[in-house]
Amino acid sequence: MTRMKLLGFLMAGLALVACGDDEGAGNGGSESDIEGKQLSTLTAEEADGLCDDLRGQAKTISKEDACEAAGVLASLFGTECETTRQECISDPEEPGETDDLEACGASQFTGCTATVAEVRACVDAMVGTLKALTCESTITDLAEKPAACAAIEEKCPGALDGGGEEDESEG
Repeated sequence: MTRMKLLGFLMAGLALVACGDDEGAGNGGSESDIEGKQLSTLTAEEADGLCDDLRGQAKTISKEDACEAAGVLASLFGTECETTRQECISDPEEPGETDDLEACGASQFTGCTATVAEVRACVDAMVGTLKALTCESTITDLAEKPAACAAIEEKCPGALDGGGEEDESEG
């Protein structure tokens, strides 16, 4: 159970990044029509469509991938990665199911000047990073932000930190 909560926390972080930065196609119209739009300018319908896309993208993470990530995370707390991974895989409950994805919507995009295309690239990279984790991975591998997320970090401060407000001004 504790391991499932850890994995839920990890998946919630991914959801916050995804939904806090919005990156999907709108419900109506073509994807290319929305790609260049800033998140803060999306209509409610476009934001809902994007959130639906993000939910779909999160579902591409297999149970095995999620359990591998849970093992890496659990190793931070002194638990053997492989043990956590096997317990997670054996658990009939699906890992990472969280209501945090339900909170995704236009209100989470306020003030974010990143485009839908930039968010798509970031989320795709984050999902890829999660899928690439193994018990040989370190917590640094888990926590490292992909280069594709640099624009999000710059244009949506705090979005990749779980929504906290950090003013990082370089220039």
